[in-house]
Amino acid sequence: MNKDQIKDYDFKEDSLKPSVVMDHLRAHDARMEDEQPYMALAKASYTTRFWRYIEGSEDLSAAYEMSKMDQVEVNRIKPALTGYLSNLYPRRLKVVMAKSPYTTGDTQKAEMVINDWLNQPRMRERILSASRQALLYKGAGAKIGYDPAEEGLNRVWMRVFPYWEMVLDSDVHDWDDARFIGHVSYQPRDEIVEKYGLDEDLGGTSREDYLGAYMARSKRVGVKGDTATDDVSAFVRVLEFCNLTDDFYDTDGTRYKGRLEIYVLDGYNDGAKPVYMGPLPLVDGTGKPLPHIAPLIFEHEPEYPYRGLAYAEQLLPQQKELNTMRSYLAQTARRDARMYLAPKGVLDAEAIDNLRSGEDGSIIEIDEQYAGNLGNVVVPLQHGPVSSNIYNSMNLAEGDFDRSTTISPAALGQVTKATASEVMAIEGHTQSEFGRHAEQRDLFLIQVVKRCLAAYVASLYDVGDSEGAEQDLDEDGRELSDDQLEQRREAEGLEDDDNNADDNNTNDDPYSGREDGIEEIKEEEDLDEEDSSILNLASRIEPEREAREKERHIERLILIDYNNELIEVSPEDLDSDFDIGFSEAGRSPVAQAEMRNNVLQLSDKMLQLLQVAQEAQGSMSVLAIEMYKTIHEQFEFPSNLSFEYVQGQVAEQAPEEAPVEPGPEAPPEEEAPPEAPPEQMSAEEVVAQIETLPVDQQIVALEQAFADEPKILQLLEEAKGLPPEEQQEAVRVILDAIKGS
Repeated sequence: MNKDQIKDYDFKEDSLKPSVVMDHLRAHDARMEDEQPYMALAKASYTTRFWRYIEGSEDLSAAYEMSKMDQVEVNRIKPALTGYLSNLYPRRLKVVMAKSPYTTGDTQKAEMVINDWLNQPRMRERILSASRQALLYKGAGAKIGYDPAEEGLNRVWMRVFPYWEMVLDSDVHDWDDARFIGHVSYQPRDEIVEKYGLDEDLGGTSREDYLGAYMARSKRVGVKGDTATDDVSAFVRVLEFCNLTDDFYDTDGTRYKGRLEIYVLDGYNDGAKPVYMGPLPLVDGTGKPLPHIAPLIFEHEPEYPYRGLAYAEQLLPQQKELNTMRSYLAQTARRDARMYLAPKGVLDAEAIDNLRSGEDGSIIEIDEQYAGNLGNVVVPLQHGPVSSNIYNSMNLAEGDFDRSTTISPAALGQVTKATASEVMAIEGHTQSEFGRHAEQRDLFLIQVVKRCLAAYVASLYDVGDSEGAEQDLDEDGRELSDDQLEQRREAEGLEDDDNNADDNNTNDDPYSGREDGIEEIKEEEDLDEEDSSILNLASRIEPEREAREKERHIERLILIDYNNELIEVSPEDLDSDFDIGFSEAGRSPVAQAEMRNNVLQLSDKMLQLLQVAQEAQGSMSVLAIEMYKTIHEQFEFPSNLSFEYVQGQVAEQAPEEAPVEPGPEAPPEEEAPPEAPPEQMSAEEVVAQIETLPVDQQIVALEQAFADEPKILQLLEEAKGLPPEEQQEAVRVILDAIKGS
């Protein structure tokens, strides 16, 4: 719905009227203004500009830098956040799709699409940027959309924006009770005028650096000479407001749950109306509309989930203490110069110059009256030592900082004497603040994945890049109103198209305008056999052509799997409800070493299981295959060791059967007697295979193999009731008894 159509739209029944939206935006700006000093301090500490922030100005000249030698910074924020991110986001995250009760799509194809999209280098950097901002400030936002004119994975895009541009319903006590979410930013004025059909006299402004205001006298801010002339007035402030409360009614009467409103802001004009209004841009697999904005907040106030808390805030007090104490020590060291006391007139000017120069081997002569009392001629002035309280305060600040940093010392590059088990326990982070942040990471990525799937489905169904798809737009790309569409139809001679169906005289086509089409013509006219066959052929081709026309606008994604085979992904494969999880495919050095040890220790077992799966029959073969898959999954072995990959390689290496050339007809041979059934495995062979399994699986296999032996079953029941450490001995006795019998 464009600007002209919104003029007549009635907002009286809405909960979030435009005036209410302006109130929320005004409250958002006031709240961000209050929080600006704290976030600016966090950024200054992260970028090693702590003392420049304290002074409120920045000078990049060399003289300024040399004059501030006593201002020492110990940047502990940046390595703490960098190490935190390296653990929070491994080198590669793998999305795992599972079926839910409502899943109708293809989980494997959905996994392939999302993993390829999520692990693109540029996309990974965007996720890291959002996480870095959410740790340094109070949160961050991600905006997901699609461009149907792009190809492949580039159809869906994601952009990250800072916390102060995200308009949140910060007064709610639960995530699902939020009534709105929005993004306010500065966008090029010319693009907004062209996109929404606004007046050319729309005023512009310059972009504002939200965290640059503390540098009031900085050379980078407020100097027009350093900025392009057009940027001074080339931007406008735009609010993308996802209204999750009010419904949208289209001009044709269609009702949509929720709506997207676009405001071009010029102050807080209470009479302002959106320049665009339409349905929410995305719909998930269950048919629920989705806002295209996903917030990332690692920590929040206990009762307000949209009021974020920055991880860096708990480190800033210790950072300020360290910077202050180290600067004080530097100032004390500068004052600790060599100073002397001497009676007036003892040394002449030349002797004083020699003393000041401190040259090696210099000789200073004094009068004979001071002979034997040289200690009274020049006396060094002693300075008091630096108080031990300064060092104690620094050590306390260092200890507090280390305790507030909830990551292992190895992530910070510190080598300790911790055991491998301790390092693994820290990396597991199941009982620490790091674990809660990892959970929030997964929740954020789940929201991103849902929007990504919805965007791919929408882009594949979208006909925006197809021929004739822009027939309802004017030359400037703006949507035409109903009156403008009617005028265009009249100009093109299409005014009475709807009436032509009932009036044959207005159309040159003798077969148009009849309800039964070709069949009715066939009954009324005397057609020869050739005409009848043509009409019958046309009656079969026409539905196929219409089906192809409908299918022509449905695009497909073409991907390459691990076997270098082309995989076609349709919208139906992605338009579904999935259970989404994540596994860390990128490994730390400790995890990599652990995996190597697991591969070496379990390789014999896996080979035995493959042999059993190939040679055994029935339940033993199935059990061996499932055990192999379980080991591969639980120990997260490489994908080339999976059972499916191994079977695929075996099938590729198998020689193709040579075609049999027909030879001379041979006399019919006598029918061969039927082959004898294969011999069943002996008890010793069964026991030998069972001995390779763990104890609990040995008991299950014995119950299946000797289901007709009540004595063995009784012994197995007794073995189940024994403690775990005694079960192994009991099962071994049973196996020895079976082999002996």
